[in-house]
Amino acid sequence: MNTPLNVLFLCTGNSCRSIIGEALADHLGQGKLRGLSAGSMPTGKVNENALAVLSRHGVAVNNPSSKNMDDLEGEQIDMVITVCDAAAGEACPVWLGDTPKVHWGLADPAHATGTEDEIQAAFEATYSALNARIKALAELDLADINPLGLIASAQKIHRDLGDS
Repeated sequence: MNTPLNVLFLCTGNSCRSIIGEALADHLGQGKLRGLSAGSMPTGKVNENALAVLSRHGVAVNNPSSKNMDDLEGEQIDMVITVCDAAAGEACPVWLGDTPKVHWGLADPAHATGTEDEIQAAFEATYSALNARIKALAELDLADINPLGLIASAQKIHRDLGDS
């Protein structure tokens, strides 16, 4: 696969999980990964708690915006990672085409309720889960992997880090 690997993090609202994934791919990828994000029904606004958790961990964000999948028309996408939570009945968007796709289902911290500390804990959990997975993805030898191998590796990463 060519590097940087353009990784699209896709969810419904494109306000939290996919934004965190995009920023972490850029941060952890060290030139091997380039993060993008979009949603099937974008909220139009990036969640302030998503930006706060990235800031707390020293992860720079490159002008994040909540955008529609259609806004990426013409963009070279090498891999799509859906991060919606099908277990919670959330409808995952579908990316058409031959692009390698994998699903990393994560609970949406935007729906967290409770005290400010409990809400921040939900965002920390999402950050930690994506950080571990994207770090492992960045450690793959992308030069020697084909699309099927990339899918299998990304699925294994998610399975192995399921409790992170």
